[in-house]
Amino acid sequence: MGFVNKLLVLFLLISPIGLVSSAVANQVFINEDPVMVIIIDDIGDNKEKGLAAIKLPGVITYAFLPHTPYSFELAQTAYGLGKEVILHAPMENKAGLRLGPGALTQQHSLQQVNQILNEDLDSIPHVVGMNNHMGSLLTEDRQRMDIVMSVIRERNMFFIDSLTTPNTVAWKLAHEYKIPYLIRDVFLDNQPHRAYIHNQFKQALSLAVTQGHAVVIGHPYPETIAYLSEVIPILAELNIKLVSASELLSLRSQTRLMISPPKVDQPCDSKEGHCVSMPVAIKH
Repeated sequence: MGFVNKLLVLFLLISPIGLVSSAVANQVFINEDPVMVIIIDDIGDNKEKGLAAIKLPGVITYAFLPHTPYSFELAQTAYGLGKEVILHAPMENKAGLRLGPGALTQQHSLQQVNQILNEDLDSIPHVVGMNNHMGSLLTEDRQRMDIVMSVIRERNMFFIDSLTTPNTVAWKLAHEYKIPYLIRDVFLDNQPHRAYIHNQFKQALSLAVTQGHAVVIGHPYPETIAYLSEVIPILAELNIKLVSASELLSLRSQTRLMISPPKVDQPCDSKEGHCVSMPVAIKH
C-alpha cells in the first residue's frame, strides 16, 4: 500500500465518525469542508531552506524572521507566488535561547517595544500579520503585549498566538483589542523526524474534522518540507481545504466562531514550552 493510501486509511480510522463527509455535517463553519492552516516559521536566515519551503504546493502562510539575511528577498518571492507573508516576531523565552535581531524582551521599555516591533514589521514586505517566535516569557507580560497589540491594531493586521506557554496573555489581549487572532493547535515538528511529524499531522487532521479547523505550525526542516510536499496534495481527497491564516479568520468572522481558553493538561516541550494540548472551538 502506497503512502497516500496509508494516510487515507489512517485518517478514516482516527476520524470520529469514520467518514469525513458525515463528520462535517455538525461543523460550525458555513463552508462545506473542514479547513487547515499551515504556517512555516523561521524563514529568512537560510536561503536554500527558505526557497524549498516557499515552493511547497498550496495556500501556505510563511512567518519571516526580521532583519535576517534573506527575509526581504524570500518574502518578495513568497508574495510573488501568491503566498501569505507574516512577521515571526522574536520574543524573550524562559530558557535563555538566542533570539536574533529584532527581539522583544522585558529589558526593553514600552517605548522601545513599540519602536522595535514597528521596525520589525517594516523590514518584511507585504506583511499582513504576525506570530511570536519563542516568547514563553514575553507573551506572559501583559504590559508589553499591550504595546504589541496596539501596534497590530494600528496597522490593521492579525495575530497568531504560537502558544509557547499555557500562561500566555497574547491571544486574550488580541480578543480585548478586537484584533483578528488565531491560536496554534499543533506543532508539527518539535522532533524533526518523519514518524513524529506524521503522528502530529494525523492529530491535525483529526482536529480539522472534529472542530472544523486546525492551525498547524512547522519549520523549514528538510524532513518537514519533504513530508508536507507529499501530504498537501491529498488534503483535497480528505475533504480538507488548505487555507491561509487570513482566510480562516474570514471564515471565523462569518460564523462568529471564537476560541475558548486553552486547556493545558500536559507538560510543555522542554525546548521553549511548546504545549501539546489544544484550545477548543466554541460558538459565541
